[in-house]
Amino acid sequence: MQSLSVYARLFARAISGTEAENILFNSLIRLSSSSSVHITPSSHRLAITYPSSAIRRAVHLITASSGYSNHDNDENESRMKTRQTNYSSEQRTNVYGDDAFFITKHRLGDFLGVADGVGGWREHGIDPSLFSSSLMDACKSLIDNKLLDLNPMTLKELLSKGYKQLLEDKQCIIGSSTACIVALHNEKRILHTANLGDSGFVVIRKNLIVHRSQEQQHYFNSPFQLAIHPTIKDPRLIADSPDFASVTSFNVEENDIIVIATDGLWDNLPDITIVEEIKKITVSVCFFSNMNDCVRRFDLFRASFTLRRHFN
Repeated sequence: MQSLSVYARLFARAISGTEAENILFNSLIRLSSSSSVHITPSSHRLAITYPSSAIRRAVHLITASSGYSNHDNDENESRMKTRQTNYSSEQRTNVYGDDAFFITKHRLGDFLGVADGVGGWREHGIDPSLFSSSLMDACKSLIDNKLLDLNPMTLKELLSKGYKQLLEDKQCIIGSSTACIVALHNEKRILHTANLGDSGFVVIRKNLIVHRSQEQQHYFNSPFQLAIHPTIKDPRLIADSPDFASVTSFNVEENDIIVIATDGLWDNLPDITIVEEIKKITVSVCFFSNMNDCVRRFDLFRASFTLRRHFN
């Protein structure tokens, strides 16, 4: 996995039902009278869901996402995606380069996930995003259709079942990826998390990081990862069990900020830079625009760090 590879990140803020109603009414009534609004420019997506007026004391997440690919102009990449038309990234709106994500709401809580496809598969003519996006799709589908409970072990079980679906897929999706999933229990105000590898999350409260994931590495540049390998024996291939995922549960407060991202963010931006950008977000009629601007600036900062490392 490349330390300067492409990345995706999700940025969420926890707000109460009452506050969400006021902000959403002032900010979005001009745009739509429906219960959900989705703003989806070509490479930056803002997903906003209007909370139920019947749940006023619960905490919900308002989420923005952003990311880009380092391989969009790569001729070999274009040929590879052309050969794999059934899974082309144009048909998968949850993909940024090798990375994939999902955002979904359930009666029990709000769920976010990111997966970083291992770029080394590109050398073998395999699109690394096929595995990461399939894993995220499987997890989202399980949440939407089969989730019955949300407890400290739910997300590890979810990751295990999603991975099992890929193993049983008749199309034999080859590849590997890290994975990080977080879920906010709306009523209990508890953030449950499961992380495998070097993707991860931070919780920011009053401009301080109060909770974060721990990176899992076998050795340098070789994070823990879920994988489906061809029928060959190669000691360099890594395949870890979902049981190795690190799980946590953390009590959140209103206005906490949750940043979940693949390693492209954590490897390139120090904590102080991330927190400084978070400070610029305010609760106002421009709240959602500010969130989207923030994740876009992360793109610019990351590109700047990449160039500096390349030329220095």
